[in-house]
Amino acid sequence: QFLPLAVIVGVLVSGYSPPYAALCGLLSVLPVALLGNTTRRDISWRTIFDSLITGIRNTLIVATACASAGIVIGVIAQTAIGIEFTQLIVSGFSGGNIVLALILTAAAGILLGMGLPTTPAYIVQAALLAPALVKLGIAREAAHLFVFYYAILSVITPPVAISLYAANGLSGAGLWESGIAAVKLAATGYIIPFMFVFGPPLLLIGSWSNIAWTAVTALIGVICLASSLHGYLLLPITLLLRFVLFFSAIALIAPGLESDLVGLLLVGALLLQQKLSSQT
Repeated sequence: QFLPLAVIVGVLVSGYSPPYAALCGLLSVLPVALLGNTTRRDISWRTIFDSLITGIRNTLIVATACASAGIVIGVIAQTAIGIEFTQLIVSGFSGGNIVLALILTAAAGILLGMGLPTTPAYIVQAALLAPALVKLGIAREAAHLFVFYYAILSVITPPVAISLYAANGLSGAGLWESGIAAVKLAATGYIIPFMFVFGPPLLLIGSWSNIAWTAVTALIGVICLASSLHGYLLLPITLLLRFVLFFSAIALIAPGLESDLVGLLLVGALLLQQKLSSQT
């Protein structure tokens, strides 16, 4: 059942284009289905015809959505609003405030990355956004990792979220429903770029002991943040404990030994409480 995926990866590694790889993967689906005992019985000319019709319908949905997204992208490109917004990050809105500048940069990164693959989106943002962050005193490595992360996140962030259109064709869900689910699942990814800026040890800058401590506490913080958003640690947690876990995550993610210790104590207490609850 993994043969079509292996075919796609193999064709891509061989240097062929993504559309050609997708075609090869599609052509390998039928032979794989014929080899399976459970799937062979369900294959007929009727099921093949119905599958082709379903594929055409899903393609039309994706094509329409991409065309609509192209209008948004074209407006941004023709009006140069992305470039104007970038110039205002340093000279206007942020006023030299690093946190505000990072938030504005994140918004601009998502705006500039709409409808673009990750590599072109990063190239655009590296040219337009990263220099603005460097001018504010942020390390060059942190600035580029920051914009790189948001170049990736732009493909799952509404309103364009180009990767969701293909998912919607398979799931039948609405754009905003899928977009909210994607943002919720990837919520920790929106925080990690800020950790690179305010936690230089995550970029392997500093002593090895400091790097190890920061990496461990940041990892625990990200896990706690995800748990607080989804309401589950070892067991389902109440709304109040979700707020406590969220505060613990922020304390662990924020730089500083004191905040790390507070976060670890709170997480330890929650884990102990859940462990005792599971035994009763």
